[in-house]
Amino acid sequence: MPILSISRNAFDQLHPNRGLSWMQQEVEWFAERSRMLIGYIARHLGSGRDLQTEDWSIAIEGRDERGQFHLIDSHDHLASLDDARTLLEKRMNELLATGLKVFPRRAGVPTR
Repeated sequence: MPILSISRNAFDQLHPNRGLSWMQQEVEWFAERSRMLIGYIARHLGSGRDLQTEDWSIAIEGRDERGQFHLIDSHDHLASLDDARTLLEKRMNELLATGLKVFPRRAGVPTR
């Protein structure tokens, strides 16, 4: 299934359960066609001497038994936006290949 680039507004309408830190800025948003999986790419905002450093991360969320999104995969410290795009698409496709339609929450992880 193709992974589609979507607008931030379209992403927000899916009610993601982001754990976004004030130290990062989301820059691109994605969804699998059936909206079973969504993801975003964020740029870490440097501090002090590292203001010019670009450090990227990805987050992928899947729907639980109640249809709510929760984080199921993430990766930090990616060197470039292209690396982040490549990894996000690869990981979303790997998750889709499992055949799962529901991604249960792990025990002890709070729901919103």
